[in-house]
Amino acid sequence: MHKYKSLPLWQRNLIPISIAQILCILSFQASIILIPYYVQQMGMTDPAQVSRWTGMYQSIGSISFAIATPIWGALGDRYGRRPMLVRATVSTAIMLLLMGFARTPTELLVLRGIQGCVTGTPAAASALLATGTPKNRLAYALGLQQTALFVGTSIGPMIGGFVGDGYGYRSTFFVSAAIVAVALILVLALVVEPEESAANSAQARKRSAAKGFIELLSSPAMIALVLMSFAVNFTFGLTGPVMPLFIQSLVGESERIASIAGTVTGIAAITAAVSALVVGRLSDKWGNRIALMGCSAGAALLYVPQAAARSVWQLGAALTAQGLFRGGIAPNISAMVVRSVPKEQTGSALGLTTSFQSAGFAVGPLIGAAIMGASSGRTVFLVAGGVFALVAIGTVFFRPPEPNADR
Repeated sequence: MHKYKSLPLWQRNLIPISIAQILCILSFQASIILIPYYVQQMGMTDPAQVSRWTGMYQSIGSISFAIATPIWGALGDRYGRRPMLVRATVSTAIMLLLMGFARTPTELLVLRGIQGCVTGTPAAASALLATGTPKNRLAYALGLQQTALFVGTSIGPMIGGFVGDGYGYRSTFFVSAAIVAVALILVLALVVEPEESAANSAQARKRSAAKGFIELLSSPAMIALVLMSFAVNFTFGLTGPVMPLFIQSLVGESERIASIAGTVTGIAAITAAVSALVVGRLSDKWGNRIALMGCSAGAALLYVPQAAARSVWQLGAALTAQGLFRGGIAPNISAMVVRSVPKEQTGSALGLTTSFQSAGFAVGPLIGAAIMGASSGRTVFLVAGGVFALVAIGTVFFRPPEPNADR
């Protein structure tokens, strides 16, 4: 305990925040993987209808999240990043609990829209960490957050699948809410607002929120970064409503379909978690753009074997390999965003980037569901690979701004 207290504040915050993020993302993923099956339990049985409804569920949450996140980010810049993290964690627990009581797909859809407006722990956590982390450890700290995200993503679907199969899909939401409550206790007990955050907040209050966003969007580099964030998450979103149904088509009739889908998705996220941590460390030495370029190209190529998969194990192997590249993408984009703006605008910049990410996730599932309805799930993977290839090519020509001197 004495050794822990002797660590710099940014490291003392990094540990509980990372654990809390694992718990929050775990809980969210435990429930979201079950949505297609949860909707079927509510009375929808036509695969095309289930796919469309799942796409709407993912999109409405992403749209509301895209609208609300920049606002929360600006409020964090003005009044502190820790209160935003507490607010997002409390909201996550409450919304998961309410979703467990939903009786119709419409009720579930409404709750998902509200959830997008009031949650968002990853953006809040990243803004808090970016405030006090030294510039030479920034990619590492954000990479560890991405690792936490992928660890939660890997464990969550497995837990959701087994709880759903064993105790019913509603039980998964209740268990998830309880897990987030544990994360909230960690944040309240161990996370401290950095001292420099007060000075940053004072600077932020001198600038109107609207003026701050205009300044951010007047930067060509910032525009490129938010568009890149949109494209990356649009590509990931394409396969969102398709993946559970594609796995179902490969497995056939099975009483353990939720467990199988959760395990395949979870194992793939494990390699992404390792990659986020390793690439985060290497990026501080190699540079964010070079690391992002390599990760984007590798992720694009590995959509091809996913489209060609003839068994769930082939699909799982391709997803697992893709995770080695996928894990390094988000922390490098975030690091370039943080380094390109003044400290007092960190929350706004990350909120704006997260907003475009959510917009990508909102549009992607709708397009993915439409492509699947018109063609097949395999076509969706090929389209995703093509879009990601364009992202990789764009990274070649992108020149990040010079890091701020005080970072």
